[in-house]
Amino acid sequence: MRKGHEACAFTLCLLCFFFSVLAGSASAVEVHVEGDHPAEVKEKQVISCVLTISGIPSAADYLYFDTDLEKYDDKPIYNFTELNLQSNESHFELPVKDNMKKIVVQLNGQVPGITEVQQYEKLTLVKYDSKRTGYAYYRIKPTDEKGNTIQGSDTSTFTIEITDINSFEKKAAQIEDPFLSVYLQDMFDRGLVTEANKLADYLIEKKTESLASEEEGQQFKDKLSGFSDPVLGMKLQTFFDLGLHNESNELADYLLQKKAEESSLKWKYALGFLIAALIGFVIGVKLKNSEEEE
Repeated sequence: MRKGHEACAFTLCLLCFFFSVLAGSASAVEVHVEGDHPAEVKEKQVISCVLTISGIPSAADYLYFDTDLEKYDDKPIYNFTELNLQSNESHFELPVKDNMKKIVVQLNGQVPGITEVQQYEKLTLVKYDSKRTGYAYYRIKPTDEKGNTIQGSDTSTFTIEITDINSFEKKAAQIEDPFLSVYLQDMFDRGLVTEANKLADYLIEKKTESLASEEEGQQFKDKLSGFSDPVLGMKLQTFFDLGLHNESNELADYLLQKKAEESSLKWKYALGFLIAALIGFVIGVKLKNSEEEE
């Protein structure tokens, strides 16, 4: 009987522990954001939004605020309008009063710049910070009086998008030569952004011209297939290979047109001959019939 009471007490203890865990997890900090806070942003982009924080654990003595946004203009980074508190620091600890159910704070700032421009006489070097992800609009975590974190923190992150990097990566992807592709990327990474872009543009332009030339060459070869005289076709191909593309095409078009006209004229002669023969046949038949009637 005693063992049964002990088992029952042990079960009750487990249930109490289980419910206490559930209660602790249910009190996690919740942050509702009003305002624009996109996942991808530009350098120096201005951000302004309102955070409504609820679900503050009863054991919390402070709410720790942290942001990677930088101060912009004369606006404070954190503005607790209902508490009449402001802060221009990216890190801020707010004391939590008893029975504080909700906290409203306006978050203002701008996205940090990660581009560094250095000028050495006529040479301009542009360097980009390798870190472009993992920045935070806010990191909010409840702590006790000793600064120990209490379960239930919340974070909202963003990525800084650099248009020049994305544009160059698209250009580099079009360079088929692996050596040139690596060489261009190395130039870009060393800060020679303008020079790397100019060289990439030149290589892409030459590639486009080469593809267009190949297509034009194939079209001219298809045109030459209409010639029955192989010697004439070889002469025209020689002119084309020497760079006389327009002249070769115009001469080929002229000769093909003359050939088509001559072929059409032959068919006209043949058709005229057939018509004349048919008329002669009909007249002959009629004359023969008239002679038989007489």
